[in-house]
Amino acid sequence: MVIKIEGNPDSPHNDGKTCAKGNSAIMGLYAPNRVLRPLKRTNKEKGIGIDPGWVEVTWEEALQAVVDRLVQVRAKDPRGLMFLMFDPQSFSLIGPAFMSAFGTPNLAMGAAQTYCGNNVHNITFPVHGSFFAEPDYEYANYCLLFGSQNGFGIGTNPMGLAKRLAEARAKRKIRMVVVDPVCGQAASKADEWIPIRPGTDPAFALGIANILVNELGIYDREFLVWCTNAPYLIGPDGLYLRDPETKKPMVWDQAAGRPRPFNHPQPVAPALSGEFTAGSVSCSTAFTLLSKHLLKYTPEYVAEITGIPATTTARVAREFGKAACIGSKIVIDGQELPYRPAHVDWNRGPSAHKHSLIGGWAIQLLNTLVGAIDVPGGHLGVNVVDPLGTWSPTECPDGMIVPGMPYARGGTAYPPKIPCAPNAVGLNELFPVSIYSSAFPMVLNDPERFKLPYRIEMIINTRSNPVLNNGDPQFMASALKRVPFMVSFAQHIDETTEFADIVLPDTHYLETLTAFPNLHIEWMLAGRGDWYQTLRQPVVEPPPGVRSWMDTLVSVAYRVGISADLNKTLNTVLKLKGDLRLEGESSYNYEEIADRWAKAMFGEQYDLEWFRAKGLIKVAKDIRHAYPRPFIKGRVPLYLEHYKRMGEQVKAVTAEMGLDWWDVSDYEPLPEWRPCPGFNGDPGWDLWIVNYKVPYHTHSITYNNPWLGELSELYPGGRTIVINPQTAGSRNIADGDPIRVESADGRILEGVARLSQGIHPEVIGTVCSQGHWAKGHPFATGRGIHYNSLIPFNLERFDFISTAIDSCVKVRVSKV
Repeated sequence: MVIKIEGNPDSPHNDGKTCAKGNSAIMGLYAPNRVLRPLKRTNKEKGIGIDPGWVEVTWEEALQAVVDRLVQVRAKDPRGLMFLMFDPQSFSLIGPAFMSAFGTPNLAMGAAQTYCGNNVHNITFPVHGSFFAEPDYEYANYCLLFGSQNGFGIGTNPMGLAKRLAEARAKRKIRMVVVDPVCGQAASKADEWIPIRPGTDPAFALGIANILVNELGIYDREFLVWCTNAPYLIGPDGLYLRDPETKKPMVWDQAAGRPRPFNHPQPVAPALSGEFTAGSVSCSTAFTLLSKHLLKYTPEYVAEITGIPATTTARVAREFGKAACIGSKIVIDGQELPYRPAHVDWNRGPSAHKHSLIGGWAIQLLNTLVGAIDVPGGHLGVNVVDPLGTWSPTECPDGMIVPGMPYARGGTAYPPKIPCAPNAVGLNELFPVSIYSSAFPMVLNDPERFKLPYRIEMIINTRSNPVLNNGDPQFMASALKRVPFMVSFAQHIDETTEFADIVLPDTHYLETLTAFPNLHIEWMLAGRGDWYQTLRQPVVEPPPGVRSWMDTLVSVAYRVGISADLNKTLNTVLKLKGDLRLEGESSYNYEEIADRWAKAMFGEQYDLEWFRAKGLIKVAKDIRHAYPRPFIKGRVPLYLEHYKRMGEQVKAVTAEMGLDWWDVSDYEPLPEWRPCPGFNGDPGWDLWIVNYKVPYHTHSITYNNPWLGELSELYPGGRTIVINPQTAGSRNIADGDPIRVESADGRILEGVARLSQGIHPEVIGTVCSQGHWAKGHPFATGRGIHYNSLIPFNLERFDFISTAIDSCVKVRVSKV
């Protein structure tokens, strides 16, 4: 490890600059409606709009109530405790260790597991070996964004990527093409916006792939042969043809004229395409099966699905293929590397649908075909190879990439989990190729149906608001009402905290010390530059009686009697050795633990006080860390053979459990587009409604900020429903008219029409995460439209492989 710069105050994460949310944070810090004292519920009845009857209590009374309940739950069955959380930066240090020490597997991250990265992380892990991936704007010349706004002030690294994209557009002509139903932040600043019907992105991607493979013959043959499983032989059963002795997948050796294991010690010349007979078994290469599979996705067929003209699909395919510069090289820092300056990037847009994971692979396929994976100009995994030497990808016995990155929340999607009867309330064991699950509301509402062998008796909720953000609020409310006890760490009483029995006042981030909030696995720029770790430090002291939820959780652990197990787990997870180890049942606070963690990572001299003084640490990345693909082992999956195997295993497990209705149809080895539930619905509901993100709001957290609220009034936000003028004209709707939106199952929203050419004619749209009703959010209450009220939370809309809930809703619109 080479420490390149110590203590530079200009963080490479944002170059010392903040966005609108950061600049307006003071309004949250001094909000008059902050929770400043512990609260206890007096009204046993719970529900939306029901007054909890809060009374102030002392910290000791509140903590004792929490501790007593935790002791009861642990004595009965520790799995009865569940965490609801969306503060991964803080949770990562203490949370998983607390869960392990207590004995519960139950963690849910709210709407992030329902709509966000369901077809992103489950693909980036098997492809890159990382949780996130992002565009390499430093070297790219052509970027195709599907429902993504990376680089436009929105996303997991908004400031850093926006700077890189701005520099790229100033230095050279990088062509940005955005595929989205709405001309939002990214599309409005792109070179081209391609309007598309919601949920049909995979069909467009497969149409492009068909033209590249079967018409233009543009694909990276060398990359496909040596860095993917494209040349692997597939038998009639859809599985790898394996060597009888080694059990390794086989390729067809063109030189020898027979099949050989892919890793045969003698020189092998694998065939990329072809149909063969191995003994008495007919087989084809995976690439041959893909080529045939793509043939149905003609530009004309794609146009029927997506509404995108056939000529546009053909043109984009030619542009993308040409811009990829297949076969070209570039020299960076004296190292010659493959150069693929064209890539695709996708995010929440294609993810928030049923069949999203098998469809997400269709989008990823474009990067695979042209070899634009972890090379200059391509799509880059974040921290694939850790500059600290902590991890690097390896390869499994089948030759596929295995992430080296530790991910404590639910595995790394590959190798897949072994399906079995569920132990977790999210039924995670039944989703072997997904890193998390959003099934918990359905299970809480009907545990008998899902064969859960215990009941959730207590929830600890922090910085998560699933009642507002997780689809149908009444369904989520029903789930929470079934849990006997809930404690919420809160700055404000939001829609979920209204269901709590105890509320503990939490610090604002400007009052909080957080060790290394830009986690190794997530918030860190890919590509060139420095690896870095930052310390988030308090700007002001918290008000009297307000404590950080992390410190409170640590103190609760010791009072519950799990200190020895907590310390043992932290020693293992944080790699604390020697004098840095946490001893026996001794108690430590958050800062003491963070201090030892810093020393364990960087050395004794880099303690917490060093980070307080310097702010951050930078570590030099070399070319292997920036562009790891040429330097690592492990192939990228083009053919998802393990999906077919996992589907069969899930079917067997669920059948044994009596869940014969469990759907495994998406466990397919080749990417596919499948329609959302409402795609071919009643023609009387002839429009889709979608929501979209704006760059100055984070989920629902910031809507109570008055300064950001003023920005909302300048953007098509608030109670605005964006509608195309052509669509509005056919309904005699003018700009500013009040309108009613009704779904097929009778759900109704009302708003104000905003006419704009920046939306697909078959789509209406509104800003996401609005429509608060909790009294603890007085500024946000009644402002905006609560889009999620339109989304049923049920099995018909549930993706049985990624656990996404389909947010694609068909509606009809009328003038009020």
